[in-house]
Amino acid sequence: MKKLSLLIALLTCTIALSAQRTETLFGRNGLGFSGIWGAWSTNYSFYESGEQGNTAYINGGYGGLEFGNRVFVGWGGYDMNDFVDLDNGVQNFKLKYNGPMLYIAPFAEKVVHPRLGALVGNGRVRLSDGTSDRVLVIQPSVGMEINVLSWFRLGLEGGYRFISNDNLPDLDSGDISSPFAQLDLRFGISW
Repeated sequence: MKKLSLLIALLTCTIALSAQRTETLFGRNGLGFSGIWGAWSTNYSFYESGEQGNTAYINGGYGGLEFGNRVFVGWGGYDMNDFVDLDNGVQNFKLKYNGPMLYIAPFAEKVVHPRLGALVGNGRVRLSDGTSDRVLVIQPSVGMEINVLSWFRLGLEGGYRFISNDNLPDLDSGDISSPFAQLDLRFGISW
């Protein structure tokens, strides 16, 4: 009888201990999968070419997965709407790029909260004379996000788009790198 009582007590303790949740990196209390989001983005880029400088609209979007309600991992793609004048009409360029992205949103449970992001990917610069070249794009950003509805978020951010590895004659990476301001309309679900 003592052995049976000891066995029941041991089983009860084992079941009680196994019912407690352990915090893990990707488990319930860690960076668990918590949502799916997609966004339409437009950004306004500023170039210091020509006498007065130029601006360009770049449209695109991204989609991906949310972890721990604060970390977003996804893929984005962007395309410049029009050619940008580099040298008073002598040379114009257009940019298209895509790649993996990461966003971190501390205090995501608040209505308005900060957001840090980065995209690193490949792209293509095309000149108005038809020549083109592949480039590396690194685009860090910082901004804020507003939780408008449970399935809709509005993001406002700014950053700098670094472009490198261009091998086009008479074109410098500094000419096509630029600061930008961006608006995101994000749609999805978190749980």
